[in-house]
Order: sequence, then structure tokens, then C-alpha cells
Amino acid sequence: MTSTHSTTRRNKRVGGALAAALCALALTACGTERAGGGVTAGAAMAAKPTASPTPTEARPDPMDDPALTIEEQQAALAFMALVTEVAAPCEEDAEDLPTAPSSLPPQRVPVPTEPGGPAPRPGTSEVPVPVEDLPAPADTAWNFDRVRQEVELGEVEKCAALRHGSRIAKALDGSGDPTAAHVEKALGAIGYNLPYRLHGPVEADGKVEFTLDLRGGELCLDGTYDGTRTTFDPYGVHPAVYCTDVKRRG
Repeated sequence: MTSTHSTTRRNKRVGGALAAALCALALTACGTERAGGGVTAGAAMAAKPTASPTPTEARPDPMDDPALTIEEQQAALAFMALVTEVAAPCEEDAEDLPTAPSSLPPQRVPVPTEPGGPAPRPGTSEVPVPVEDLPAPADTAWNFDRVRQEVELGEVEKCAALRHGSRIAKALDGSGDPTAAHVEKALGAIGYNLPYRLHGPVEADGKVEFTLDLRGGELCLDGTYDGTRTTFDPYGVHPAVYCTDVKRRG
């Protein structure tokens, strides 16, 4: 169940971006042309997102920016391919886990027969009782305080966080002084090179702090590198806000 839920969330979030990237691979240009014939870079791709205190609507997904160049669309596709590849073993492990049987037997009701028709035979005249759909939430208006609350990660994304952390630590641990430039270069070398997916790195108290937006589902990852080792803190974030918007628990 966890695997299916995570995959569904991932597909919903990246559907538009993947379509744009496939367009880039198939056509000469899918970006917005300048008057002189060039293609403009997507504004959202050109700079890291800056979170405003109280946005009045959902944050746009930069991967759906129609002004992305072909190169930017291909970079976005490569990033999502990396996220999917890292999480794939976690999803396979989740699918192999046995599911607990329900403790309650399914409720059944007799099937009505037409007047004069044959009576139903025992054991063959029952059908599952239909379950009514739950009512829609009463409050559907945009509420930043609600959507910025930390989201519980599923088992697949907890596993994926460990795998991302392991490959980042392998690239960073003991590799050099804790400077923002060094960390950004090391992260870029292993595929975490989209500006709007990387918040920071910033230097603070002799360490380098950064946040990676690894969402196909809800996963964000805070990291700290001190020149010797890297530590991580994964957490879940609603897709309508940035990783840096989230209000952490505790």
C-alpha cells in the first residue's frame, strides 16, 4: 500500500514536467522564443526559490514552467530520473512485504430476486455492501498555515532518504573544507544540480547547511557538512509549498 501511494503521489507531481521534457526531446524547441529567434531560460530555473512569509496561493512547480529551454527540461527530467532510481529498491522491498489480513470479514447482503424467479442458492446470493464516499472537506480555501505543516513520510520515502543520504555522504565526507562552493560542487557532481531543488548551501558556525527538495512525493532533506562528516534530517512537505516553508514538528 505504501509503495502504491508513494508512486501515485510522485506521478501526480512530475506529470507535467515529464511531458515538457519529452516535448523537449521530440521537438527542436518547446521554450519561449525571443524576438531575435533565441529561447529564453525559465525564470524559475534560473534562480533558487525565495520563500515569502505568507504566500496567497500554492507555490508553482518550476518543472512546469512553459518557458524552460530544452536543456533545462532535460536537466529536470534527469533529476527526476535520479529521484526515481534512488527510491526504486525501496518500492520493490515494500511490494515484497506481506499485507496484514483484515480482522473483519466482508459484510454481505442478499441479492433480491424478481417475483416468480428462482430463489437464490445458499452461498451464492450475497454481494459486498457498498461503502459510501466520504464527504468532501468543508474548508477547501487556500490556507498557508495548514499546508506548511510537516507531513508524515511513508516507509518508502524514509528508505529513500537513507539512500540519498548515503550517496551524498560518500561524495562529501572528508572531501574538503566546509565551504558552500565545495558542497555545491560535490552535490552537482552526483546529480543534485538543479538550482530550485537545492536551497543553500550556506556557511554557518564552521559548517555548511543545505536543503534538498527530493519530492516526487513529499521528501525533503536537510543536510549539514562539517568537513569530516555529513548529517541529515528528512521530513515530509506538502507539494504546494517549498521545503523551506515547512513548519517542523517540535
